[in-house]
Amino acid sequence: MSAKKEFVENSTKNQIRQFVCFKLAEEEYALDITYVKEVIRVPRVTYIPQMPDFCQGVINIRGNVIGLFDLKKILVLKSKEHAKIPKILVTSIDGLEISLVVDEILENIKLHENEIEPAPSVKMHVNRACIQGVAKPEKRLITLLDLPKIHETIKQMLSETKTELAIS
Repeated sequence: MSAKKEFVENSTKNQIRQFVCFKLAEEEYALDITYVKEVIRVPRVTYIPQMPDFCQGVINIRGNVIGLFDLKKILVLKSKEHAKIPKILVTSIDGLEISLVVDEILENIKLHENEIEPAPSVKMHVNRACIQGVAKPEKRLITLLDLPKIHETIKQMLSETKTELAIS
């Protein structure tokens, strides 16, 4: 292997990424912090008639109307009630903002690339298309989610129900 290629591979493995950790259905999940604009309490939600159940409506954040989605339903997690005071992750991907309801915000963590493993091939109780991998810091198991895939899943789910919301 050339010295240059080996250097690139080693520097990629040593790259540090930061994630926002949160709880959903009693399990720990995380999103790459580069996609997370802010964490807020649930504001007034405007219900939109005839929307699928994974779309909880829209919220107004400083004049921006943003779709509010139930991450449990997108990931096809066993339905448990949300926490008494759920939180919202306001995310941005390619200039498009979407908000996701989570049960609890835990912390921000830093992970080296080599600490991130592929998702196990065993049957999981979650939409696998939205999983980027898993990490096991300090004897915990954190499922790392892929926001671009979540975004695509939302668009696909909306198109299957022939519903449109400005997320494209």
